[in-house]
Amino acid sequence: MSVLTGLFNVLALLYVGRAVLLVVELVRNRDAWRQEPLTRAKQQQAEQAAFFVGVPPAVLVHELAHAAAIWLFGGQVVEFGYRVFWGYVVPQGEFTVAQHWLIAVAGTLGSLAFGAALWLLARRSASRTVRYFGLRAFRFQIYFSLLYYPLFSLFLPIGDWRTIYDFAATPLLSGATAVVHAALLLWFWRADRAGVFERPAFDSAAEQARYEATAAAAGDPAAQLRAVHTLRQGGAPHSANRALDAFLIAYPHSAEGHLQRALLSTQGRGGVGRPAVEAARRALALGLREANDAAVAHQLIALHELERGDGGAAQVELDAALTPTPGHDPDWLPDLRRAELHALRGQAYRRQARYEDAYHEVGLGVNLAVAAGREDVARRLRDEQQLIEKHAGRNLSNKETADYADFADYPK
Repeated sequence: MSVLTGLFNVLALLYVGRAVLLVVELVRNRDAWRQEPLTRAKQQQAEQAAFFVGVPPAVLVHELAHAAAIWLFGGQVVEFGYRVFWGYVVPQGEFTVAQHWLIAVAGTLGSLAFGAALWLLARRSASRTVRYFGLRAFRFQIYFSLLYYPLFSLFLPIGDWRTIYDFAATPLLSGATAVVHAALLLWFWRADRAGVFERPAFDSAAEQARYEATAAAAGDPAAQLRAVHTLRQGGAPHSANRALDAFLIAYPHSAEGHLQRALLSTQGRGGVGRPAVEAARRALALGLREANDAAVAHQLIALHELERGDGGAAQVELDAALTPTPGHDPDWLPDLRRAELHALRGQAYRRQARYEDAYHEVGLGVNLAVAAGREDVARRLRDEQQLIEKHAGRNLSNKETADYADFADYPK
């Protein structure tokens, strides 16, 4: 126990340091929080505040709820520990097994009540950012109280849920709790999947206004797809998936709809899986009207092939994205998109040990990134060129002059 206590104290100290820095940042940006819209930066800040600002008072309420139950049953609190991000209460008194159970469950009820109260209070604010903070803080308390803390108690020899689920001592209370607990977890999972705890972010108030007008345009397939795109880009993937499900039921042969499915299938997954590839291939088969959309679909499939280590298959997709065909002219693509495609084709060549071709392709990507004003991307691609030279085992920089000469005649 002393080892666990020491570990918890160290973690709490680290969290307190991060919380102080965040509070200072929030105080400095308090005027921005009052202004619309909810941007991605404020969305991420509110997510962090839901934990680092919302948890400390929730822990205090949790422990006070334990103490209140102890006092209610005529006991005494001989030790009350509050470590900002964790705490404990040591009771003294004669308690029945049912009272022990109620004392244990009081903390969880206190946490849930605090989360609900914070959400109800925040939703009265005129600020979308404040309302989003309250919603995410409520979600975290539900997640912590109903999922994380029970699992914590299951694997460690401490925690309220060891008492709550002591079936030998309180079979009826523990059994009833299991039923309610399962029902609440099911509700939480379904609500989370439906996007109840999400709110999309926007770059500007004008973009937010356009989204609200678009969302109200029922029956307009183009407007519905724009709404899906905005939800996906705005960090609300579950809401986007729900809207896209409804769209594809109404328009199952929409190529653009299946491309959105492919993009959503990759969000938050750290890679391009089989569902994303299947959706991208279906979108291409149905006929994407925009050159950039077709390039994105080919790029997703190429990324999947590169992740599998198949440079040849990836090159086929990238050749399709970069080769002019009727209805598809890569010259219409934005510079940054072309930079990404050339860089990926460079990776495909590298996988095939075609190092000169790889170096040349990535060089084209560097120049396109510079033309797009993205020096950060250009730096990353120059690092890729160094990696290609390392794989080749020789200096390929003498090709650079040729790369720039080729780029001079490259279509803008």
